[in-house]
Amino acid sequence: MKESEVTKFLVSFNGNIEYVIFPAGIFDEQLYIQFEVVWGIDWDPKSGLCTGTSQMARPGSDPEKVIFNMPVEMVLGSTNVFGWPQLVVTVRAKNFFSGDTLRGYALFLLPPVAGTHEMTAPLVKPRSATMLGEWLAWLTGRQPELVDPRMLATGKENYLLRTESYGHVRLKMTMVSKDLRKLGYDNMAPVLKM
Repeated sequence: MKESEVTKFLVSFNGNIEYVIFPAGIFDEQLYIQFEVVWGIDWDPKSGLCTGTSQMARPGSDPEKVIFNMPVEMVLGSTNVFGWPQLVVTVRAKNFFSGDTLRGYALFLLPPVAGTHEMTAPLVKPRSATMLGEWLAWLTGRQPELVDPRMLATGKENYLLRTESYGHVRLKMTMVSKDLRKLGYDNMAPVLKM
């Protein structure tokens, strides 16, 4: 295939969701995470899993940190960079009293620059719209949840969402691309001259 005939590029993301940190400690018996990749209309997956659920995990010697090391690997193709892939992470807890409950959502823009990147995103969880809802959430241990967490990646109706932040998620991801430069996009890290 000639260079002028290239109409699509491929990007490969390979890494893992390393851990979740809660600054005041974890009071649940077990945590697990779910992830989903969201992309624009011109993108299509070529290989890998675009959704997943981790194993149950507990804090180890550090009571604020739960380590998952959940692998995330996928290859996506597109004709343009609009709608660059984003990773939505949902952290959930299982405990004896309230069953399966939400602990928060995190949103990552997958790295647009080739290389290995370590990223941190805050965990946010929706708040009740009324004082009665807040009281019921406290009483039952069930927090409000989003029907579709992918809405965090679109940003269309997020201005109506009341959230609070507590903790963060750590992601380590390597990005490799093919034919991105041939289509006129420069995604190489800047070189600093000494």
